[in-house]
Amino acid sequence: MPVRSVKLTALVLMLFVGACTTVTYESYRPVQNRNVDIAYVAAGVDFGQYRRLQIEEMGIFYPTNAAPSEADLGRVRDAFRSAFIAQIGAYEIVEKPAADVLKVRASLVDLRHAGPADRPNISADINAIMEAGKLTFMLEMRDSKTDRLLLRAADTEKAPQIDLPEDGSANGSEVRAAAEHWAQLFRNFLDTNLQ
Repeated sequence: MPVRSVKLTALVLMLFVGACTTVTYESYRPVQNRNVDIAYVAAGVDFGQYRRLQIEEMGIFYPTNAAPSEADLGRVRDAFRSAFIAQIGAYEIVEKPAADVLKVRASLVDLRHAGPADRPNISADINAIMEAGKLTFMLEMRDSKTDRLLLRAADTEKAPQIDLPEDGSANGSEVRAAAEHWAQLFRNFLDTNLQ
């Protein structure tokens, strides 16, 4: 075989091998839970290894044309943080990742004043419940060291409605009721799975 053919073959093989990548898919199983619309748990996860929590700031997502005021967003975040802290007072909250730390991220997706094009693209099942005209609460739990997604849950219809009137003022009692509802669900999960 001439040297030129060997070099060409080697180059083609290098390009072919260089273009190949390994793709790893995480396996999640749906969990039936009468308290939330959708819940998925990573295969093989053991929540019993976690004793402490790392809480991230709550995300609030809304269509650009229906943006609440900064004051309303602050009140909503404060109400949710207060409700969750009150419910998880028995658990140590930390700032840094560790092997026994579960990272928790909560989000509100407010599509009550949105059209179909405003819906975020998260996953097919979660997108199915995030319809225009609905408010969705989402909770993610991740391993704080690896950032591996362990659980994702979403709830809409069973949740109290948060009313942010068009005049920009948040209805405090509705915000607190929603926050307390979801905080209690979270505490029930922790008490069942982190003991």
